[in-house]
Amino acid sequence: MGTQTLPQEQQVEAVAIHKEPVIIIDDDKSIAKTLKLHFERLGYDVETANTAYDGLALLAGAPVAIVILDIRLPDANGVELLKDIRKSGENYYTIIITAFPDMDSTVKAVQNGVGDYIHKPIDIEEITAAVEKAEEFFQCRDAEESAFIPVPSLSAFGTHFIGKSKAMKEVFKVVGHVSMSKAIAHITGESGTGKELVARAIHQNSPERNEPFISVNCSAIVDTLLESELFGHEKGAFTGAISQKEGKFSLARHGTIFLDEIGEMDINLQAKLLRVLQEREFERVGGNEKLKCHCRIISATNRDLEELVRLGGFRKDLYYRLKVIQIHLPSLRERREDIPFLAQYFVAKANRDANQNIRYVSREALEYLTRLTWTGNVRQLENVITHAVIMNAGDRLTEKTFMSVIRREDMERTLDDPSPQSAPPREYAPKSLAEMEHEQIQQALAYTNWHKGRACEILGITRPRLERKIRKFGIKPSHYYVDGH
Repeated sequence: MGTQTLPQEQQVEAVAIHKEPVIIIDDDKSIAKTLKLHFERLGYDVETANTAYDGLALLAGAPVAIVILDIRLPDANGVELLKDIRKSGENYYTIIITAFPDMDSTVKAVQNGVGDYIHKPIDIEEITAAVEKAEEFFQCRDAEESAFIPVPSLSAFGTHFIGKSKAMKEVFKVVGHVSMSKAIAHITGESGTGKELVARAIHQNSPERNEPFISVNCSAIVDTLLESELFGHEKGAFTGAISQKEGKFSLARHGTIFLDEIGEMDINLQAKLLRVLQEREFERVGGNEKLKCHCRIISATNRDLEELVRLGGFRKDLYYRLKVIQIHLPSLRERREDIPFLAQYFVAKANRDANQNIRYVSREALEYLTRLTWTGNVRQLENVITHAVIMNAGDRLTEKTFMSVIRREDMERTLDDPSPQSAPPREYAPKSLAEMEHEQIQQALAYTNWHKGRACEILGITRPRLERKIRKFGIKPSHYYVDGH
């Protein structure tokens, strides 16, 4: 690294706030000296040591400290020294620096409680940010207890379905009624709102709760295979059918079959599903034996089936058969009052699943999460919280923790933004690649009347990729006027 001249804006006087002392343990004296000068200019009390032995002696006299530790020292391995520091208590925040980055040492350092891991040559801004993060760690730890809410144990929630809003209470009531019968139910709602959770709740509260619950994602299986997946096939029914196979309707027995994203089902297969609903029987592909269907059928979609019926992409008679009882799940932005409870549940769940021990979430953090629009709904909220729990140093989550995760995951667009109508005109501005891609996919779907197979051929992409793009851009059939209608 050598002696460096710091940028003028970094040569600042000490500010009049409390800063934890910094202890630098590095056998490269020039690096230790440069870092010492830099952090002293920023107002820190700094001590340096060139060996593990001397470093431990400095730590013995410092009840609280930010430790900058080289991973290779003449008398010890930095990871082993990190273990000793960790045993000394929670009053030290350690930043490891190394000229020899490798996965093994990184993993071991993280497992032993390192706060940050920085590679040489040292970027002065990166290590300054790491020390500032350490300061935040101590400030958070020493903050007033009233600023934080304890995370309940997972058992305190009692259910995987959390909600105190009026909208969710209505959903719970419907689930209670539906579960006591075998009535066909259809669940609607945006992607990530928890449609499968509702289906499972209906099943788990029904008299047939000990029977199988079978979930089938109709958009994840190509049309040619979905029929066999649902109804099974006889040996020799098609190339590759080397033996008889039971379908999902048979495997569900007297339980529940959940048909997710049913709006993606091929129109010809819809006719066969209609027969199952009407006559409660089906045949395997390539077979003649009539098999009885005893299971409850629950379907779900994030698409507007009425609009799809109008466009000819979904059978009208099947649509009315499916919606005997319809359950609509509100988006997360329509039930913001549930977000704090959901957040605490997901922290408790991530604690268990990731073997973490986050004990508190700040009130500011919960208020911040409540302000977000969450375009990916509950699933997106869970992903952000799980990420924060796994990557967090210490036992508390703050607003800055979540802001960092959202920035890192490029999800800042989920913040409340001005409506599109209030944006300045852009008719003369060049379009971005994303806008052009959005437009091309819209045109291909409109041209093919939402036949996704033909749209994929036109666009030169796979079906799964097309599905991802449709979800990404929020494209719906109602965006188009097809065949002049």
